[in-house]
Amino acid sequence: MRKLLFKLIATYIYYTPPHPCRGLLGKLAYRFYPQEFVTEIESGVKMKIRLDNPDDIMIWSWNRGYSDGSEKVFASILQEGMFVFDIGANVGFYTLLAASRIGCKGRVYAFEPIPSIFERLKENIALNDMHNIIPIPVAISDRTGIARMAVAGMASSLFYRAIHASGFIDVTTETLDKFVECEGIKRLDVIKIDVEGAELKVIYGSDQTIRRFKPIMMIEINPPALKSAGATPEEVFSVIISYGYDAYVVRNGKPVPTTKPIKPRWRGFRTLFDDYLFIPR
Repeated sequence: MRKLLFKLIATYIYYTPPHPCRGLLGKLAYRFYPQEFVTEIESGVKMKIRLDNPDDIMIWSWNRGYSDGSEKVFASILQEGMFVFDIGANVGFYTLLAASRIGCKGRVYAFEPIPSIFERLKENIALNDMHNIIPIPVAISDRTGIARMAVAGMASSLFYRAIHASGFIDVTTETLDKFVECEGIKRLDVIKIDVEGAELKVIYGSDQTIRRFKPIMMIEINPPALKSAGATPEEVFSVIISYGYDAYVVRNGKPVPTTKPIKPRWRGFRTLFDDYLFIPR
């Protein structure tokens, strides 16, 4: 009976557009039948999904059109042989999409500092037998050392107000500049940054790397999360533009040119944010 209830709720979630109750229903289904299951997020790329996690639910149903299309825009900029840094990789959705497109000559460096999330990231990499991904259990920031990160389910941030934290954990931090130097990185084509308010910390710690490689960047700009960090979307925007980039906001699966951060669309069920694509001139 519990398995049947799980299947009924899961089917409803999968075929229903995003709304606040989907997360609650997912948690209810997981209590009935606490099981991960494998889904194909696109041809040949698989992930383990847990219905008690709202982000997993979004990943599960993204190819049904319940997305703003950021994933498709991200995928469209990738080419064979590229080197990609996924900063804030979480369980690996963008990591896997990138790895499936860059081929065996490319590399994805996936940075995820929270141990429980990092384990799920490694499970998804192993599930796809992808050898062009290098998972790194550190938080990229503006300094090297130890920092206390806030955790709420499968979300994490250096700023506890950004995610309504339910707990804290100490993690290793490193600047991207230091990582690139120590690892002898000779190429970097794309950076994706999703760090719940700590975007400026990542950028400040990546100054030399950005100037040297001028990678394409896709960055989530989340005004409430940035506010918790004492920053603004305008600050993030102006710092990146100062490196010589043109900016695009993702709208309906397409990059739309913009000269400033715009008001995020209301998504109806989660924090206001937008993904921006920054392309070097």
